[in-house]
Amino acid sequence: MRVLFLPLYPESMPSSRLRVYQYLPRLKRLGIEGTVRPALPEPWFSRLYYSPSKFVHLLQYAIEAFQNLIRLREGRRYDLVFIQKGLLCTNFRGFDTLAARAHKRLVFDLDDAIYGKSLAQFSFPLLRALQDPEQAEKISRHSKVVVAGNAYLRDAALRYNRNVRVIPTPVDTDRFRPSANGRQPEKKEIVMGWIGIWGTVQWVRPLEPVFRELSRRYPVRVKFVTRRGEGSFDWPGTRFDLAPWSYETEVREMEEFDIGVMPLPETEWSKGKCSLKLLQYMAMGIPSVAQRIGMNAEVIEDRIDGFLASSEEEWTQKLSRLIEDAPLRKKMGERARAKVMDRYSLEKTTPMLADVLQEAAQG
Repeated sequence: MRVLFLPLYPESMPSSRLRVYQYLPRLKRLGIEGTVRPALPEPWFSRLYYSPSKFVHLLQYAIEAFQNLIRLREGRRYDLVFIQKGLLCTNFRGFDTLAARAHKRLVFDLDDAIYGKSLAQFSFPLLRALQDPEQAEKISRHSKVVVAGNAYLRDAALRYNRNVRVIPTPVDTDRFRPSANGRQPEKKEIVMGWIGIWGTVQWVRPLEPVFRELSRRYPVRVKFVTRRGEGSFDWPGTRFDLAPWSYETEVREMEEFDIGVMPLPETEWSKGKCSLKLLQYMAMGIPSVAQRIGMNAEVIEDRIDGFLASSEEEWTQKLSRLIEDAPLRKKMGERARAKVMDRYSLEKTTPMLADVLQEAAQG
């Protein structure tokens, strides 16, 4: 079987890398040949996406639209077309119809709460009129199957398609694994770490007073691993490191984490998040504290394989427990790793995705 994968982003972006690209070698071993055509390939994506210029972003969206005309036409030569997250950041009107006409067998993959919105919103009214905020809903209706990253997204998708399957965003547990050197239980300095894209670094800012209080009481350091964007961090009273993200170095940078953190805002968007960074921490045996919202509360069993927190007081209390108790960090990390291996590993989800693709191609 031949499948054309249409991810919204190139491999450099975690959403597409983890829900499309990392599957390809394993799917090939199951007899599924995948070809990937992102809306905008590298190096053009990074040059345009990270530019502060609005004009450059307009150029990005125009190129994406042109690219989609080409890749939708190419889809006619495949048994199945798999659309990941969306066709364009801007949801230009009519592209859902073009996709449905180009191929009768579509699979639509969701890992964010994108119904009713465009990922990129034009500021000019005339350009906004070209956008269709309901495009994700229309693609869902056209699709043979909708794949959702969690139960919240499944329930949303069921309003538009009766055939919805939940496949969590998986972790390659051969790559994300505990450090071969182990964790030193009596470290003098405890590192609290966060990894993510720069656009979501704002979600960590509410923890500034928590980190400052912990820095006053304990020998701790805060470390972010991210691709640097606009803006900066200036947190007086906190030891803070900012490490550049790259695919080649991300695991090595995370090996320094003693505790992982995953704060999220209390929004509907957060309920659709698929807890990826939390699962990566857990796969590496890193005990974590995460916001008590959405899939985080499904992944972590509070006080067993991690901690959930909702308030500043809770964040301070639970991070303090992990800082003070090295045996607890070790025990929680081991339990977390075992859970990811059992439920959220790439080995577990690949057969699930293969079954969905086979079903959609034959339907």
